[in-house]
Amino acid sequence: MSNTLTGKVSGKMSSRGWAIALGIGAIVLAAILLVVYLDRYRARVGGQNAPTPVLVAKQYIPAGTPGNLIASGPMYAPTTLPRKEVEVGALSDPQYLSGRAASAEIFPGQQFTAVDFATSDTASVDSQITGTQRALSISLDGVHGSSSQIQAGDSVDIYMAVAGIVKLFRPNVKVLAIPLTPGPSGGGNLILRVESNDAANFAYAADNTQFWFVIRPVVNAKPTKPSTANAATVLR
Repeated sequence: MSNTLTGKVSGKMSSRGWAIALGIGAIVLAAILLVVYLDRYRARVGGQNAPTPVLVAKQYIPAGTPGNLIASGPMYAPTTLPRKEVEVGALSDPQYLSGRAASAEIFPGQQFTAVDFATSDTASVDSQITGTQRALSISLDGVHGSSSQIQAGDSVDIYMAVAGIVKLFRPNVKVLAIPLTPGPSGGGNLILRVESNDAANFAYAADNTQFWFVIRPVVNAKPTKPSTANAATVLR
């Protein structure tokens, strides 16, 4: 009888011990899961608030504005925003704008995104001028200057022949495009980048004098000194 009672008491104690152990185990497991959850939550919240670089418009940008013009001017500013505030496809590298143009209006404070810019022809004339610059078409023949060798992107010194003299008209003029491909003897048109307040001078000189185009070096070109030549200077 005594042994039976002792066995029952021991069984109850053993069952209670297991129950306590299981309870402690559950508490420990719950604590571990809570710690893991809190760590993940902090990481997620920290990631959402992490500073992320983006490009933001500083001014109104009309649709069609060339990307290289935007990238080279004061139209945007690089900044950082919390990741949760960054729009899908937001841009952080201005190099992405090269070869593209604004596909829609962009307003001050708006983030640049990939969908805001579409592929564009970077060789188009209007993408190569800005501000007071203008594109002026000049007719040329195949006799004077190196017209058959001039290519879009070249820089030239323009000399003008009038009233028996030849003089430097304008140095270091950028050739934006050659709409008509010169024939075997040259000729065609050149589209030049000029300042708006000088366009009339170019137009008058092109109609009333003879232009000579002298190609400049691509790199390390020295400034061209003003010069004038006539029969006396050539024969002396």
